[in-house]
Amino acid sequence: MRNLIIFGGLLLLLIIGGGLTSQLIANQSGTVLPVLTQTVDPNASPTSMLPWKAEQFFLLVGFVIFNLVGIAATIALVFWFLDRGVKRGNAAPDQKQAASD
Repeated sequence: MRNLIIFGGLLLLLIIGGGLTSQLIANQSGTVLPVLTQTVDPNASPTSMLPWKAEQFFLLVGFVIFNLVGIAATIALVFWFLDRGVKRGNAAPDQKQAASD
């Protein structure tokens, strides 16, 4: 029950934060919180998506996913070889005992 209350509190905190963020983005003229606008250039705005920004984001996400899959495949291969070696090592003494009997 305690974990459910903690989860609910965190969920409520996220909802409140999302609401404040959407209000900050929606009210460009009069904001709820005081925000200093440093520039009106769309290239510098974190809230407007320009084609070159979308392309860079897509490339970054693709690069990260490609590397994560490569890392996972490498780790899986290493563990497979280690497990194979352990199985062979455990099977070897049994074969020697069977041959000596």
